[in-house]
Amino acid sequence: MRERGHEQGLFSLEEAPTGLCPWSRSFAYAWPASSLQRRRDFHGFHPPLARALEEAVREFRPQVVQVQNLAAFRTTVFRTLGRLAVPVLMTVHDYSLGDPNPHGLDRSGPLGLARRLLDRWGLIRARREVFRAVDRFLCPTEALRRGLGLPPERSVLLRLPLEPAPAAPFEDPGGPLRLFFAGTLYRSKGVDVLLEALARTRGPAGGALLRIAGSGDQEEALRARAQELGLGERVCFLGFQDAAAMDRQYAWAHLQVLPSRVPENSPLTVLEAAARGRPALAPHAGGVPELLEPPQRGWTFPPEDPRALASALEEAAADREEIQRRGARARDWVRREFDPHRHWDALEAHWRELAAGGAAR
Repeated sequence: MRERGHEQGLFSLEEAPTGLCPWSRSFAYAWPASSLQRRRDFHGFHPPLARALEEAVREFRPQVVQVQNLAAFRTTVFRTLGRLAVPVLMTVHDYSLGDPNPHGLDRSGPLGLARRLLDRWGLIRARREVFRAVDRFLCPTEALRRGLGLPPERSVLLRLPLEPAPAAPFEDPGGPLRLFFAGTLYRSKGVDVLLEALARTRGPAGGALLRIAGSGDQEEALRARAQELGLGERVCFLGFQDAAAMDRQYAWAHLQVLPSRVPENSPLTVLEAAARGRPALAPHAGGVPELLEPPQRGWTFPPEDPRALASALEEAAADREEIQRRGARARDWVRREFDPHRHWDALEAHWRELAAGGAAR
C-alpha cells in the first residue's frame, strides 16, 4: 500500500513490529496478578488504553481506521473510535464476535456457570460497541459474514491475500500416509482429537505418520498423550518452524489436518497447504466447508469426533490419487480466489470510499 502512495500508521496492542510502518505506537498493558482485574480490563472499559488510542488517532490524523480483528479490549477500542468520528473498517478474522468462549476455555466445575454468564455478558456488550463503531466489515468467507449476524448493508466478502507458492511435487513411493498439523498447541485447536483418531486407524491409514509444528500450553500434555496411545514412533513434535521449514513440511505431507474444536474462518495453514497442492482435512464448521467444498478440495468431519476423523483418514489413505486430485483443485482455486492484487485493489477501493464519506453507519 505504501507503493500505491498511502501513508499508514500502526497502533498495536502488543509491541509494534519494527520497520512495518514509519509511524507506530504500542500500548504496554501492565498485566495485573488478579484474573478478575484482567477480565475487567479486557471486557470492560480500560481508561489508560482509551487515552493512548485517542492520543494516537489525534496525532496521526487518519482518514480511515482499519481494525484487524480484536478480542480483548473490544469495548474500550470501539467505544473510543466511535467517539472520534473517524470512518472504521474492520477485517473480521474469526468467530469471536459470535462466540462467548472463542478460545474453548474450560467452563466446568463449581464456577463454570458464573464464568459462562460472564462470557455471555461480555460478548453482548462487545457486539454492541463494535456494531456502533464500525462502518464496514470485511469478511474472508461468506460463512463468517452470515454466521455472525453482521449488518448486511455494512458487510462484504473479501478473501485474504495469499502470495502464490510453487507447487510441491506429490511424491508417493508408497509407505504410510503423511499428515501435517501447524498451529498453536492450545485446547481450541483439538490436537488431542487428532491423536485419538490416529490411534483408531487400522486400515489404509494404519501406521500414518504425523508431524506437529507449533507450541502452546498443551504441548507437554499432548506429548504424554501420544506416548499413552502408543504413537511415540509415529508422531513428531517439531516446535516453531520458520517459513523455509514450513515449505519443507508441506512438501513432505500428503494431507494437512486441522482438528479444531472451535469454528475456523479462513485458516491460513489450510490455504498455505492448498497453495502448494496439498488438500486439507478439517472440521465441517465455520468457513472450512466453503474453502474445501468436499469432495472438491479436501475432506471434512464433525468437530470433536475422533471416530469420524479416523474414518476420514482411512478414506483419504485408501486413494492417494484422489488426494493429489483434490490438492490440484485446491491450488487452482486458491490462486484464483486469494490473489493478493485483487485483495489490495478491493481494500484500496473501500478505503477511498469511506474516506470520501461513503460510510453507511
